[in-house]
Amino acid sequence: MTGRLARRLALVVVCLACAGIVVAYQVTRPAEERRIGQPFVPSPQFFLDFSPSFRTTIADAYWLQTIQYYGEHVRTDQRYDRLKAMIDLVTMLSPKFERAYLFGAYALLDAGLAQEAYDLLGRGFEENPDAWKLATNAGILMYSYGAEDVKREVAAKWFEKAAAVEGAPLYVSRIAARLLGEGGEVDKALALWAEVYATGDKYSRAKALAGMDAILPKDPATRRAALERVRDLMAPRTFSELVRKLGAG
Repeated sequence: MTGRLARRLALVVVCLACAGIVVAYQVTRPAEERRIGQPFVPSPQFFLDFSPSFRTTIADAYWLQTIQYYGEHVRTDQRYDRLKAMIDLVTMLSPKFERAYLFGAYALLDAGLAQEAYDLLGRGFEENPDAWKLATNAGILMYSYGAEDVKREVAAKWFEKAAAVEGAPLYVSRIAARLLGEGGEVDKALALWAEVYATGDKYSRAKALAGMDAILPKDPATRRAALERVRDLMAPRTFSELVRKLGAG
């Protein structure tokens, strides 16, 4: 028997075993619960000993079931008792599956689990540090649902992390700079605004000028001294233009 055939047969055995467990579990449940669907969700640890290819296959199967489960309960009772377990299973078996974290976070919000949604995005970004959308969405959730005394600062740090990812769009830097400026972290905000100004289009530059104008000192000489901290972030001609437009010449 070849290794490939052996792996295929093993996968069939696993799927049949899982199917048997699900059927045995389903027949013991009340009829109403079976009708709208509350599936059996095994512990991820049950599958983590399998090879990566098996884990991904199982994650794909549970991902389809998760989408179906969420849709059924949106239309019926808005009860999502198994949702977190299903999302955890999918993302633990397939930790690079960015879409599962994004969908899962907003599905968990529908279930009233804002903290769990935020934690899921944080775990997703740890597994996928090049996925800037996970970081920006963590920032959005923190800004929307976090405690008033920390939400701006923590959200700004998420947007700052996202902005540092290669390929992240400029608006991420703009949001990070604005939040950092509101939170009093002027040096970081100024550096981010300077980067936006140096690399952005006409719209981005206008936003950067407004952002820097709001956080810089009003006195021209003091303003010029503050701007010296970002001189090295852009070409000399661009820096001279920035100084002039901010009235610090």
